Amino acid sequence: METVQHYLEVFQEEGEETFLERFSHPFLLYPEKRGAGGFSTYHTRMADRSAGASISGAGKEIRQFRVLPPNPELGQKYPAKMIIGRSQERDFSIDHSTVSKRHAVIMRDADSGSYRLGDAGSTNGTFVNGQTVEAGEPVFLRDGFIVSFGDCDYMFFSPGGFVELLKRLVQDG
Repeated sequence: METVQHYLEVFQEEGEETFLERFSHPFLLYPEKRGAGGFSTYHTRMADRSAGASISGAGKEIRQFRVLPPNPELGQKYPAKMIIGRSQERDFSIDHSTVSKRHAVIMRDADSGSYRLGDAGSTNGTFVNGQTVEAGEPVFLRDGFIVSFGDCDYMFFSPGGFVELLKRLVQDG
C-alpha cells in the first residue's frame, strides 16, 4: 500500500487536473503503526478543520500515512456507491476481524460532490469522529473526519480535499 508521500510525488509530476482524473475516488488514510500516537495525535491538530487548514507540525507525520487503495478491478471508474468490507470483492477491502464482509457504504452525490457514509448492518459498528452511524441513516463526511469500521480507523478525504492536503504539504515543504 502506498503512502501519502507517494501520492504527493505523483501529484507534483502530473499536476492537479491529471491527478484528479486518475484518482477520482475518496481517500482513506491511516498511520503505518496503528494504536498509540496514531490518529489521536494527528486528529487533535486537524479536528474540525478543512483539508486546507494549517497542518504545521503534522506534515512529516501525515506523509507517512498509508492510503487504503480501492479495488484494482474498478480501474479508474469509481461508482457513486463504494462498499467497504472484509471481502476482497469490496470496493475498499479491510482484512480485519472486526470488519464485516459488507460493513459500510460511502456514497457520492453527483450534483453536490458531497460524500456520505452509511453502515450496512455491520456487527461491530461504523463511526464518524467517534459517533455511531446507524444503519439506514448515513451521515455527511468532511475532509479530515475520522471514520471507523469496527476497530479500524481511517482519515477520510474527498478527491478534492486530498488534493488540497497535497497542496498544503507542498507549501509547507
